[in-house]
Amino acid sequence: MNVYRRILYICGQIGMMVLARFFFTWILGFGDTTPAHAGPETVTGSDVSIPLFTLFSGAAIGAALIGFRIFDGITDPLAGILSDLWVRRGRQRRSLLWFSTVVPPVGLALCFAPTHAMDPGTRWFLLVAGMFLFFVGYTFYGIPYWSLIEDYGGDNANERRLLSNLLGAGLVIATAIAGLVSPLLVESYGYAKAALAFAIPAGVLMLLPYFAAPKGFQSSASAVQKRRISLFVTLIDAFHHRRFVSVLVMFSGSQMSFTIMTAASVFIAGDLLGGTEADVARIMGPFLATAIPAFVLVPRFSRMLGWENAILVASLALGLVYAASAGLGESWIGGRWMTASIVFALAGPMAAVLLGLEGEAITACARERGAADCVGIYFGVFNFIVKALNGLAIWIVGWLLDLSKIPEYGTAAIRAMSLTAGGLLAVCVFIYFIIRPHREDTEIAS
Repeated sequence: MNVYRRILYICGQIGMMVLARFFFTWILGFGDTTPAHAGPETVTGSDVSIPLFTLFSGAAIGAALIGFRIFDGITDPLAGILSDLWVRRGRQRRSLLWFSTVVPPVGLALCFAPTHAMDPGTRWFLLVAGMFLFFVGYTFYGIPYWSLIEDYGGDNANERRLLSNLLGAGLVIATAIAGLVSPLLVESYGYAKAALAFAIPAGVLMLLPYFAAPKGFQSSASAVQKRRISLFVTLIDAFHHRRFVSVLVMFSGSQMSFTIMTAASVFIAGDLLGGTEADVARIMGPFLATAIPAFVLVPRFSRMLGWENAILVASLALGLVYAASAGLGESWIGGRWMTASIVFALAGPMAAVLLGLEGEAITACARERGAADCVGIYFGVFNFIVKALNGLAIWIVGWLLDLSKIPEYGTAAIRAMSLTAGGLLAVCVFIYFIIRPHREDTEIAS
């Protein structure tokens, strides 16, 4: 693949993750909004006056997210099976992108459509319908898209490594766009218009990976297979694959911590540092400034240590940095904003390693089991676990947000978000050491 095709490939990740970062960054803050005036509000079309209210409670949104993430996670292995079955029947996996590109943007727009003028039933209907479309569309786009690492990279290990790294870089670039631009749009135009401003261009970007296929690319189903593994057997085998499960545990820790810190950044900037929503950029900016350049070195780091050791080192280091962020608000180095900038900047390179190696690790595990033609299932299982746990992560943030409004807890609950993120990484690394196989048990295919 040339540079132009790689740029087309990364556009899909940028588009999809821009939607995801916007959603996870703002959904709790959106639910916590109150009417601009302090008096009672009259429901449109009714003579009944009701008192001041928020759109949704943080705990209620968190609970809804857990339910949807579990439901959505269940569909991930199904999406993997359908993706691999599509290829086995002689079709190109990339053609599946045309069926799912529009769905997540529409879901995002619906999630942020509720207003205080609506009755509670209408608000919840829009939110629930939006979450359904957003998460299901995310699944049926993401699994085929990520699986293109195997289709486009084939037997070229270096190409697969580069494509995996592009997925991580795309996520961080999307985080930069959402973190730097969305606060300004939300503050100037409100949540609904800001969501639309992200949804429309993201949908266009999500179409571009279809055109990233290498010159002369044909469906991987056209390759002669000496042995075809049953798709359902592969699904069950993935849950018994010790190396895959052990690595999945570490990625679960990194994904949950990243989700917590992304959602918590709004409250860290406001409650601990005394800023506004627009000031989120002042702490996310340094993180992105170190993370994005670090992706250039991730493939070299992977070749030097091996992808598994690289994940382990990055997880431990990132856990320490996230735990240290619980002390933000203090002036350790310069002022409190300078201290926060340095702490977030330290997290950037480790996050780049973890995000950049996900695709490489998953495809390597599939090849270790001789299941290169079933890589969609491995991505489906990965998403199934990670999505459910990310729903739990958002619920934790929502619960701590509600707790922070109680005077005796206050900012201690906000600091607990950072401690939770760091603690999850440490716990998952500990579990990894318990369940990982010995090096001599299996051999990673190149």
